[in-house]
Amino acid sequence: MAEELQSLLEKIRADGIEKAEAEREEILKKARTEAGEIVAAARNEAKKLTDGAAAEAESSKKRAENAIRQAARDIVLKLKAELESRLRRAVSASVKEAMTPAFMTELLRTMAADFAKDPDARITVLASARDADALAAAVRDTLSADFKAEPRVFADASVKGGLQVSFSGDEVFFDFSEEAVTSLVAGYAGEKLAAILENR
Repeated sequence: MAEELQSLLEKIRADGIEKAEAEREEILKKARTEAGEIVAAARNEAKKLTDGAAAEAESSKKRAENAIRQAARDIVLKLKAELESRLRRAVSASVKEAMTPAFMTELLRTMAADFAKDPDARITVLASARDADALAAAVRDTLSADFKAEPRVFADASVKGGLQVSFSGDEVFFDFSEEAVTSLVAGYAGEKLAAILENR
């Protein structure tokens, strides 16, 4: 009986050890599987984070480059506007200084030479209020003998400086007003300036 009991105890112990060994192997297998899944998930998450960070860095780089390009364009446009404004002021001051009654009379005399051949030609001049009287006297002294009709000079509030002249009625009209000459010269110089600023 003692042998049977001993045999039974050994059998129970052997079965218990085998069962425990099997459970242990099952637990280890399950743990290894779960650990592998955790590592794979961690790797996937790390890859997503790395890819996301790389994409965000590239996006930030592009945004920064675009912002720099835009800022450069804005600076060039502001610089161009400021230079054009200064150019216009400088040209306007030079035109105002150059458009004296004597200069305008010489300009009219030179232009009138072609129109004086027409017996019906007449000169009408619009000038600023400050220059009209002096210009009228100079034009009468210089051009009256060349034309059948006496040249007429009128003060016009829209002409701040310089003059506007028509020959033969309204058929031929020239605008040498301060504003027109300034626009012409500043426009030409402004195009050259813009070309320099834009590297053309």
